Amino acid sequence: MKSIASFFMAVALTCMASIAFAQGLKAAKPTLKVGNWTVLRSIDAMTDKVSCTGIYKSNYGIQLSANKLYVNISGGIQSVTLRFGENPPENLRLPQKMEKDVRAVIIEGSEFQNALATNRLRLQVLTLVRGVTFEDIDTTGIKSAVEHIQAGCPLPTEAGSAESALGTCPSEMVTKLRASGLTEDQILKACGP
Repeated sequence: MKSIASFFMAVALTCMASIAFAQGLKAAKPTLKVGNWTVLRSIDAMTDKVSCTGIYKSNYGIQLSANKLYVNISGGIQSVTLRFGENPPENLRLPQKMEKDVRAVIIEGSEFQNALATNRLRLQVLTLVRGVTFEDIDTTGIKSAVEHIQAGCPLPTEAGSAESALGTCPSEMVTKLRASGLTEDQILKACGP
């Protein structure tokens, strides 16, 4: 009985932490929008450390860091199958302990590199409670978002972003260039004086 109570306490704490983190991100400042990705910048009130997180289509359950992609899955992850672009699906894999603990598929290492190299990522996840869950993520622009995160997600005024080059490129063109996966530096070179 004690282990069941401990389990439910751990689940409750995880849920509260996830909610608090998502609420913290909602107050973060967007520094880049490319494709379906928005990079958010937050500053820790105690340490003044800058944190950069990418989110997908305003879905705080799909988050991007400098070297990982997290896809929140409820219901207890039992197995994961990934498909990158139009390539055949990868072999089914069992979840890591961390994936079970945080209730999210963690795409890292070679899987992360594959996600950066394609414009589509599909996940099929077998869960204990909900059966099979499916996610279809348009990864267009993900590489630019990761580069921006790795650069410390500078504010547009800090890096002379493409917004400052709008005098030579219409805003629609800048949006299309971002959506096609060009980096801010590439857009500046194309639109600069």
